[in-house]
Amino acid sequence: MNYSPNITEAHHPEDGGWTIDGGIPVLLLSIPSLDDLIPTKINKYSYAWLYEKEMDAYIFCARINDKDEFGVLFSREEAGRLLLEADAYGEFKVVICKEAFENLEDDTPFIAFSRISLDRSVLAGW
Repeated sequence: MNYSPNITEAHHPEDGGWTIDGGIPVLLLSIPSLDDLIPTKINKYSYAWLYEKEMDAYIFCARINDKDEFGVLFSREEAGRLLLEADAYGEFKVVICKEAFENLEDDTPFIAFSRISLDRSVLAGW
């Protein structure tokens, strides 16, 4: 099933970085503005990447359980730098929490998306 995003705004990560979980690269993001979705039990999800030329940004768009939809903005000069790391060129997992990284605990609520890959836009050039 193809997913066609229908978002009107995207959230900016306050922090982000790469880690490894069981040999799989994980893009860990702190996005406090997604507090109404975290935690959500994900039974089904769809995702798509968009490239927004005017903002020079990739947007990760996701729909959870066929109802909740959101976008995460990766502008080239900010969070987009994470997409230039070697781990972003293969399949990876995206984990989003609402807490600042320094406040993370073992029981911190989060949402996770497995088997994510970024099809890079020729227009982006990055």
